[in-house]
Amino acid sequence: MRYGRTMTERTSRLGWIVAMVVFVGLLVALYSIKARTLGAKARVHALEQTLVHEKQIVQMLAAEIAHLESPKRLRILAEEQLGLQPTPVARTLTLSEAADQMARREEKPVLLATGGAQ
Repeated sequence: MRYGRTMTERTSRLGWIVAMVVFVGLLVALYSIKARTLGAKARVHALEQTLVHEKQIVQMLAAEIAHLESPKRLRILAEEQLGLQPTPVARTLTLSEAADQMARREEKPVLLATGGAQ
């Protein structure tokens, strides 16, 4: 019996060691990729939840704006707090009437009041 090993036995053993090191390296790389993927999935889920929450906030704000801009509400506030009333139809002008009035105003001389003593 020989105590030394043949070249093919050493090469075969070295091949197995290299294969095991490569296998362990691939396992580590696979685990690392899987961990990063799970982290990315968690971040995507968190962003989706944030997006849903923000959409709800936008809907709520749109409803609040619609309420605040309601003509009925604004009319009531104008009457109660400012004492304003809707303009009667008799006081409204058509476009041609408004143009005629503007033309008449431009024809009249404008007198400016001076602030000094005379």
